Amino acid sequence: MAAPRARPLWRCPKCGARFVTKNLWHSCGRFSLDDLLARSDPPVRALFRRLAACMRRHCGRRVVLLPQKTRAVFMHEVRFCSVQPRKDHLRLGLVLRRRLAHPRIVRVEDFGHALVNHMRVGSTADLDAELGGWLRESAETYGRRSGRLC
Repeated sequence: MAAPRARPLWRCPKCGARFVTKNLWHSCGRFSLDDLLARSDPPVRALFRRLAACMRRHCGRRVVLLPQKTRAVFMHEVRFCSVQPRKDHLRLGLVLRRRLAHPRIVRVEDFGHALVNHMRVGSTADLDAELGGWLRESAETYGRRSGRLC
């Protein structure tokens, strides 16, 4: 028997952003990646492009990148990774079920059902297989409605 089809994502009529549930709070607006990266040094803009390629390689080509006012998020159906460009590095927030014990981790937010592991990505050397595994884990665990904890 085939699995039931998931409801389509709700699209905000003002900004076009897609969400799992209707009227989910968001900073409604149209934002560009160029504007988001404008204050970052050129190597950080290149690092962001390399991160996006790493994300597609580890999480699939259908991963969606959404620029927002102060960050960009990656999602399938649900946002599972945020990226805040800084002048000289990127700050990643990965939604996971566990706390990562690694020198890259600068802060962990506990939301009860999920932990957001914040890490500093300062060079292409940080875009390694270990990070790729964490990206995949986050995408598989939280990137789809069926995989989310309730």
